[in-house]
Amino acid sequence: MVNRRSVMGLSAGAAILGAGAVSRGWGESTGNQSQNGFRWLSDFATRGKGASDDTGTFQRAIDYVRNIALRTRDTSCLPALLIPAGRYVLTETIDTAPWIKLCSVGGVLLDFSLLPVGWNGLTCRNETTLPATELRFPGDRSPFLDGTGGTISILGPGKAQSEGWGIVMGNRQAGFSGAVRDAGGRNVVVTGWRGALRIDPVNTYLTAWFSSRFEQNREDGIYVAPGVGRSVNSGERMTFFDCTFAGSARAIDINSDSMDFVFDACSFDFNGDVVYFGRQARFGTVAFNHCHIEGIDGLLVNGTAAGKNLRTVFRDSIVLPRRWKRKDLDNAPRQLVAGTAKFSASGVEWRFESPQQGALTALIGDEVPVESVSAMSFQKVQALPWRGSVINADSLFTLDSPGTPVGSLTHWSMSSAASGRAAGEIVAMDMATGNGATTRSRQALRLASPDQDNAPFSVTTRTPFPVNAGETVLAACAATSAGTTGRTAFAFQFYAAGGVPLSVSESQSTANELPSAQAAVPAGAVQAVLKTTFIGWTGKLEINELAVWRSS
Repeated sequence: MVNRRSVMGLSAGAAILGAGAVSRGWGESTGNQSQNGFRWLSDFATRGKGASDDTGTFQRAIDYVRNIALRTRDTSCLPALLIPAGRYVLTETIDTAPWIKLCSVGGVLLDFSLLPVGWNGLTCRNETTLPATELRFPGDRSPFLDGTGGTISILGPGKAQSEGWGIVMGNRQAGFSGAVRDAGGRNVVVTGWRGALRIDPVNTYLTAWFSSRFEQNREDGIYVAPGVGRSVNSGERMTFFDCTFAGSARAIDINSDSMDFVFDACSFDFNGDVVYFGRQARFGTVAFNHCHIEGIDGLLVNGTAAGKNLRTVFRDSIVLPRRWKRKDLDNAPRQLVAGTAKFSASGVEWRFESPQQGALTALIGDEVPVESVSAMSFQKVQALPWRGSVINADSLFTLDSPGTPVGSLTHWSMSSAASGRAAGEIVAMDMATGNGATTRSRQALRLASPDQDNAPFSVTTRTPFPVNAGETVLAACAATSAGTTGRTAFAFQFYAAGGVPLSVSESQSTANELPSAQAAVPAGAVQAVLKTTFIGWTGKLEINELAVWRSS
């Protein structure tokens, strides 16, 4: 919605420039217009009426500074607006510009709780005909919302009902000389809106936000709206330092192209998706450095609706994907990255608290173009980062057709300590889709216990897989049984060149845990085979996955 006062102010400024006249803005004195470099907000209050609505006071103060800039055609020497500590009731949208500085002196609450639910709180646009001047937008290079003297809190009409954004940045048309650049905020809290920060991608770039919180907003912490066809001169170096994004369906929702975001030392607490790319997102990179990410109901990266020329980069960060609202679900390894956006991660610590149930699921989807995954670490529970790093053939038992007997498998062999051999075959597994229907989504190796003595039986990779000396290899088995659940033993047999046997590394799982093992590859080894032995299992055993991968 366009606030009528903003339109009137711009029209008046344009008229002043066109006529070359000298005129005073609202509340402007005839003396030194900078007033020692600042003006108090209270200077613009309505006198003697005891008004409880502070909207007019804010807009008069902002338009006072705006008119100085329009008249002098310069933003380099404008006074800052100082806001004394207190609560200010605002019932209409406040329109400002990146070169108008709203600075707190003590804690400031901008209370928009009585605002119509469809309106935005504060808009920062630069829809003027001001030239760049030789100093190149001199008034922009500092926060337009500066809570250094005390936090500036922006409270909306309510998380459940609001349809507006707490802060909107960016122009609506490309024809203006002004740009929303070098603009942002410091020590700002935005709560109780549909979304905290909306970016309109028209001449909007070089944004920087410091030590701010975007929390308890219904849909988005940051929302980049679709451009008209595409973004215009927008998206360069959108940076956030020491900020928190919490309690929204999506922490970052990008629905425009050419958006490059950097998050440094930020926290993402209790969101649905952390990064979501919409259909209009086609180019851009979102990078996380030294961040903490906790409480995810959805995905860490959701690129399922987006194009292929997008990237997410995670470095030296912590991911604790405990569920936000679904507290009945364990914090177990599950898919956290999906879609066609490129993904890379280095030095990421994954904190899982429960063993995985059922099939072994990679954290990164098969369809994701992985640029690099390195230096991964895990607390308590190991996980498979990416299936692209699986190094044994047919880990999912999908390369042989259903009905293939266990003795004829292409990539697996079987043996038993008992005199009789266990029977088994590849079977198709039907999985529920969640809407009552079923779909064939995977296969499994179904085995029967070889005899009544519960003799151990083993499944071994028929073809050796490549290894590198000094690295760590891991194995995990996802299996279910219609009878008794037993233990699982793993043995890595390493070979030197020419098939010369080297050492064997053995480990054994405890009962009722997802079986897994790891081993260090010895010097000289170039190949290995994995032998997995099932001990004490009775009835029918279904092996859903038996995978080996390199530790990243």
